[in-house]
Amino acid sequence: MNHRIFKTGLVVCILTGMLTACSRNGSPFYADDPIPVDLDTSAVRSGNFINNAHRTTGTVKVTEAINKRLLVFQNFRTDNGPDLRVRLSRNTGVADYREVGPLRAVSGNFFYEIADSVDLSQYKYVLIWCEDFSVLFGHAILQ
Repeated sequence: MNHRIFKTGLVVCILTGMLTACSRNGSPFYADDPIPVDLDTSAVRSGNFINNAHRTTGTVKVTEAINKRLLVFQNFRTDNGPDLRVRLSRNTGVADYREVGPLRAVSGNFFYEIADSVDLSQYKYVLIWCEDFSVLFGHAILQ
């Protein structure tokens, strides 16, 4: 009898951990940043987000404004999670990436400035990465 209660408790703990890992905590829910007026509307490169461990949708564009380059997220949506990060990467793996910053929101329109020191030709992917659990939520291929 006690063995059965222990097993049931263990299963409940495991299921709770699986359901809450990389969800419900972390990034703000919604952002709607005004896009700078001086933004060149033609994207240098763009891509659509693809699901990995979590449903991730929307588009991302690399575009230029006067004296700055921007990574623009439009109609973006993903699940919430702890310590979600945006990375520029050469692949969808955990190496060869450049940290852009914490994910600003799990839904909406927002942008990041890209430093001049970043050689964008070296990075083909934009990753949404959960640092706490080493989980790739989704990615976009810049073309």
